[in-house]
Amino acid sequence: MLAVLALAGSAAQAMSVNYQCTGRRPLVAELTPREGQIHFEGQDWTVTRVPSGREAHYLNRKAGVEVITKQREMTFTHGTETLQCFLKSDALPGDAPQKTN
Repeated sequence: MLAVLALAGSAAQAMSVNYQCTGRRPLVAELTPREGQIHFEGQDWTVTRVPSGREAHYLNRKAGVEVITKQREMTFTHGTETLQCFLKSDALPGDAPQKTN
């Protein structure tokens, strides 16, 4: 029972965050302080957080996936491709649709 509660607690801490990557390619990340899920172009990967400097650094060595986040930016690497991604949110300044009069 405690294991189920622990899993439920850690899952509750992760929330889906939408990023816009190079080439207007959407990426969804669900990151916790220990691990995360990356959803990109029909593929899903589990990544594990590794020690790093000021950035949050996640890896899945087997899949060749690396994620580095810092503030509203993400560097996403899969295989030989590296993309710059930026947080998308209508709640944050600069992301809300512009009103025209």
